Amino acid sequence: MKTLGIIPARKGSLRFPDKHHALLLGKPIFSYTIDAALQANLIDRLVISSDDLDLLPLAEEHGIEFIHRPPKLATATSALDDAIRHVCRFLSERDGFDPDVIITAQGNVPVRQEGQIDAVIRRFDELPDASAICTAQEVRLRPEWAKLITDEKTGACGSYLTGYTGYRAQDYPNIYLVDGAIYGVRASTLWEQEGKTAFHSWFGDNLHLVVQDHEMFSLEVDYPDQTDLAEFYLLRKDKANRNTESSAHAPGGG
Repeated sequence: MKTLGIIPARKGSLRFPDKHHALLLGKPIFSYTIDAALQANLIDRLVISSDDLDLLPLAEEHGIEFIHRPPKLATATSALDDAIRHVCRFLSERDGFDPDVIITAQGNVPVRQEGQIDAVIRRFDELPDASAICTAQEVRLRPEWAKLITDEKTGACGSYLTGYTGYRAQDYPNIYLVDGAIYGVRASTLWEQEGKTAFHSWFGDNLHLVVQDHEMFSLEVDYPDQTDLAEFYLLRKDKANRNTESSAHAPGGG
């Protein structure tokens, strides 16, 4: 199974301008995704897709090919899957490289589990009928309880969803939100779904989820005030890794 890894990064963010260059513990946020992707053993080819030429030095520093994303695929309304197809077409036409599976790792997700990219890739062999395999987090805040403000002056509101009467989380099934840590999709599905505009239609009809065991692995930094939380999680993860290594090297350790 041939696997292509893509790290996408659109330059124009209205909520957090230049977010991919924001420093977390003194290091650009984009670098954390690069590190995670380079640690994966099952990615046959890794590229960056972006219209942000300021990311080119990072790509060159790590020996990763930078594929310039056309302006029409880098607007606020551009679909990510169209940018993924652009990369696939480019590599196919130029190099004859046609992957079986495409792994996309968002450049604004700084905290990832070690080995998870490879684990997702292996699941494609374990689940031959899966059209896509993505990481996700369980949603703790119930949308059934959300409100819509109907009068901005007074704060009057109504229910976001109607017809729900449960007042405990246990009254509802668990629901999950696909995060940006890892999107895995079969190339055949990507092409079959081209032109379809329904939300997440590019994942096909048989999407499987890998549920994160902590919300830090799903954190997408889309706002400046999320950088403090990201740094906290990075320090927590680093401390946990160091404690694990210490235990392994201690007398009697594994």
